[in-house]
Amino acid sequence: MKKLTYLNQIDSLRAIAVLLVVFFHLDISFFKGGFLGVDVFFVISGFLITRIINHEFSQTGTVSFKRFYLRRIRRLMPTLFLTIFLAFILTFLIFSPSDFINATKSMTMSSVALSNFHFLGESDYFDTASNFKPLLHTWSLGIEEQFYILYPITLFILIKCFKKRKNVVFFSLGILFSISLFLTLYTSEYGISDSFSNLFKPKDEITSSVASLQFYLLPFRMFEFLVGAIVALINKPKIKSEILKLFLNLVGLTTIISSAIILSKDSLYLSTLNLIPCLGAALLLFFPPSKYLAFVFENKALRYIGKISYTLYLVHWLLIVVYRYLFNGEFTSIETIGLFTFMLLLSSLIYHYYETPLRYRDYGLSIKSDKNLVFILVACILIVFVINLKVNSDDGWLWRLSPKNRELVENIGVPKDFHLNNWGGAGYKPGWIGEKPGHGGVPDIILMGDSHAGHYLYGLDSIMVKKNKKKIYISNWFTSLKLPDFVRSDKEGMPAISKNKFKQDLKIVNKYPESMVVLSHSWTSQINRSEVLDSETNEYLKLRQDTTGFVVIAQKIEKFRSLIGKERKLLIIGASPKTKSNELNYIEKLLRPKYFSDLTPTSTTFKQNQIAFNTFFESYFKNIPDIHFINPSPAFCSDGKCYKQFNEQIYFSDGSHLSRDGSLKAVTFFEDRLLNILDSKE
Repeated sequence: MKKLTYLNQIDSLRAIAVLLVVFFHLDISFFKGGFLGVDVFFVISGFLITRIINHEFSQTGTVSFKRFYLRRIRRLMPTLFLTIFLAFILTFLIFSPSDFINATKSMTMSSVALSNFHFLGESDYFDTASNFKPLLHTWSLGIEEQFYILYPITLFILIKCFKKRKNVVFFSLGILFSISLFLTLYTSEYGISDSFSNLFKPKDEITSSVASLQFYLLPFRMFEFLVGAIVALINKPKIKSEILKLFLNLVGLTTIISSAIILSKDSLYLSTLNLIPCLGAALLLFFPPSKYLAFVFENKALRYIGKISYTLYLVHWLLIVVYRYLFNGEFTSIETIGLFTFMLLLSSLIYHYYETPLRYRDYGLSIKSDKNLVFILVACILIVFVINLKVNSDDGWLWRLSPKNRELVENIGVPKDFHLNNWGGAGYKPGWIGEKPGHGGVPDIILMGDSHAGHYLYGLDSIMVKKNKKKIYISNWFTSLKLPDFVRSDKEGMPAISKNKFKQDLKIVNKYPESMVVLSHSWTSQINRSEVLDSETNEYLKLRQDTTGFVVIAQKIEKFRSLIGKERKLLIIGASPKTKSNELNYIEKLLRPKYFSDLTPTSTTFKQNQIAFNTFFESYFKNIPDIHFINPSPAFCSDGKCYKQFNEQIYFSDGSHLSRDGSLKAVTFFEDRLLNILDSKE
């Protein structure tokens, strides 16, 4: 069979795609949409797979799927399992028991091309916790491998049945493209049914994000692969004009790079807008490269990065996660340059001295032999499964910890369940705290807000309900502002959901007109993810994280009070102290293994930052009757520092949520104030 012509420009395109991803993961803010490089990879994959199958069929009249799939395995397997092996060694040395358990689970799912489903069931790709998942990036391999299973056979059937009617093949792929794109657009606008989204619902989330489902699942990504597939089947034009080639090439390059600069994880309809860089990649694959851009398409350095792009993609995120886990915080310029250099060096060494020899040379267990390839693949998968079972059954191999940390584990219980079992809202559900009062029972307090309302529940139950015999009703602590004219807008489908949740809560509040309403949120986080209705333009606008934005919230709080009764008592609980958003959780820091824990000792305190929101609201509501404000920070902070732990009490279950001990401490701190407000002494 005649060999296909090697397209040099694909190496350069791969290089651009992988560099965008790496720059994004290194937190280079200029490329805030660098993750779109993965979408370019999907287009390249669709193009190459279609080109290979169509060429083989045109040459032989059939397609050897055995050869096709063995070739894919031979290409993907060596570096993937080496990355899994490196991830195991490194996480064994530095990860806390719960993070080590999660890492080995992801290793198992990555080894069988299901990591996209695994990570969808855990949290959002852009969530802070994702910074410490060493194999998170293998979600894209899961999607690619699922595409490899489904698409080649579909394409073969089409070209076999309609080999003399090429237009039918185009039409069929166009239909599949349209279905995938329509599905993405429809779910962005109208959401996804609860029965479907609950299949992938994270354990600690109240609702699954439509954007996450679109991000991780193949049906919402299929149109990207099909962009490349359709390009591969179209006869290439013979363009003689170098100026025209230059123009078309520049449009393609500009489209990809500008998308990575302009778009971001917060862009609305991102799951559809990612079609833009895909079309840019399509232009570069369809039209011949211009000689005037030889410095790009024939650039030896860029083409070399393209050749090692798969290896670089796999190792770069692992190195970033390990470095963050050890040293925390944001990267300095020197750290960024050092990490990037080391990524390139390690990828090059793996490519030359491991990946290439293993694929092309004869050894005792060389994967050049099909039997050896299958044997090694099965053996690797079984080893990963056994390790995962062993680590899970032994609670993350607690013997890796120092004697002091093992003693701590005995006090706090199973580390992997600490946040789940010990955050202040653990075990509570919307409704009455304790037993439901008899007929006609009226709550003294209705608690509204997000999870930062939920984390006060243990303290409220202990102090207000059990000690002071008050009755409390909990609304659903859905993650959006519980105020009029606000919608959560950071994820597709959220505006409509947040509107409905507020209506439901307002109905409950108005059912009990004598009850005091308590509002508590992670205020700064909600400001970042919310939009407010502008009464003049009737459009939703982003809030600013300054006095202007605080004034808008204060005005909406007053409007909320008018909706529930102007004489009604309303209590606002301010923002509680929290560590930096990109830091490792305190309990995970505390329980790191003994091997490298001395590199960055764990402190029981963190620097107190003046929370502008609290300062503003304390002043704003000071003289407004029946609207009260409580600042929870003094319960944990004094003399410029805040305490994560005091004696045996750990105050935070993760980076921002109060634990049961923290919840009890906070409510004890403002117990007298709460009672005074309820008893009209204030």
